[in-house]
Amino acid sequence: MNETLARSGGKPVGIRNKALWLAVVVAGAGSVSADASAAATYGGSCQGCHGAITASGTAGGYGPALTGSKRNASATKAAIAKVGAMNSLSNLTNADLNSIALEIGGAADLPVATPTPTPTPAPTATPAPTPTPAPTATPAPTATPAPTPTPCGDESEPELDTIPSPWDANVGKELRFTVSALDCDDDSLVIKAKGLPTGAKMTQGFDVNTRKQVATITWTPGPEAAGRIYHVTFTAVESEVSAKRSWKGEKEHEDENHSSQSRSTDIRVWPANTTPEAGAVEAVVIQQAQWQPYREAGKLAVNGSIKFSKLLSTAERAALLAHPVIIRADSTQEIIGQVTASSSGKWSANLPLANTAVPCAVDVEFLSDTASRPVKRAPSQCK
Repeated sequence: MNETLARSGGKPVGIRNKALWLAVVVAGAGSVSADASAAATYGGSCQGCHGAITASGTAGGYGPALTGSKRNASATKAAIAKVGAMNSLSNLTNADLNSIALEIGGAADLPVATPTPTPTPAPTATPAPTPTPAPTATPAPTATPAPTPTPCGDESEPELDTIPSPWDANVGKELRFTVSALDCDDDSLVIKAKGLPTGAKMTQGFDVNTRKQVATITWTPGPEAAGRIYHVTFTAVESEVSAKRSWKGEKEHEDENHSSQSRSTDIRVWPANTTPEAGAVEAVVIQQAQWQPYREAGKLAVNGSIKFSKLLSTAERAALLAHPVIIRADSTQEIIGQVTASSSGKWSANLPLANTAVPCAVDVEFLSDTASRPVKRAPSQCK
C-alpha cells in the first residue's frame, strides 16, 4: 500500500482520483468498530489499488498486491503515518487496523487496551427488620383476699365506726354526713343521737354490701346558730332481743339487748358564705402606737391583739399563731418590725428608730387581716 500511494503521483489522473475517492469514503465513514468492519476494511479502502486479496494473491489493482508482513496491522499504521494521501485513515484505531490485517491474512500486531470494566457495585444488603418483641403479658392483678371475719363472742356488742370531727356548716346551707355501725352477729341495729341541733333530721338505713347500719344526718342552720358549736353523741343499739341460744353444759344463756361504745363529734356553724379559713380571725387590733424619743434616736412602742373565732380548736389556733404580726410604716409600707402573738392573741413590740425615720402612722398585718393607727407623740413633721 505504501509503494502504491508513494508512486501515485506518476499515475494517470483517473488513478489519482480513485485513491482520493477511497480516502473520502473512509473519512466520511469515521472510526469504525472492529466488530462491524464496514467501510474501513481492506475491501473498501485498499483493494482499489492493491487488488482483491485471495488465497493465491491479487486480482487487479493499480499497485502491487500486499504480501508478507505488509499485510500486518503495524505496517498499515506506519504507511498511514508516512504517506500524506492516507491522512484520511488516521482516525482508524488499533482495533480497526487489527481487523483489516486479519481480513487480508496479516497479523493483528497492534496493542489494544482492554477497557477495565466498571465494577458493578454490590447491592446494599437490606437490613433484616428488627423483630418486634412480643408484648409482655400484663400479669393479672392478685386478688385481695377477703378479710377473715372476726369470730363473734357469746356476748358481742355492736361497734360504731370512727366519726370525723368537726363538721363545718354555714348558715343557710345544708349539712349532710353519715354515721355507720356493725353488729358481728348481724343483729338489727338502730343508731341513736344525743345533742343534735333543733331541726336536724336522722334517717336509718342498711348497707347490704358492708353489712352495716347507716344513719344519715341532714341539717340547714338558721341565723341563730351562727358561731355555735353543737356536741353530738351517737350510740348503736340492738333493736330486738336475739333468738340465738348457746349451750354450755346444762346451762342455757340468752343474749340481751346490747349497745355500742358511744362516739362523739362537733358541728360548727359559720356565717353564711364564710369558710373556716376566712372566719378564723375576726379582728386585728392596734391598742397603742407611741413614739418615745431619746436624743438622736428613740423607740416606737406598738402593741395590740388578735381576736380569733371561738369556733377554732386549740390546735387550729396554735397553727395560726405561728404566723408573725407584721408592722409597716403607713406612708411607705416599709416593714419596720414583726412580732409573734402569744397564745391569748396579744402582741407587743418596741422598735428602735432614728428620729428622722419615725412614721406618722403604722399598719399591722396578720395573715389577710390588717389594722392602722396614728403614732402618738410623733415628730413635729407629722403635725
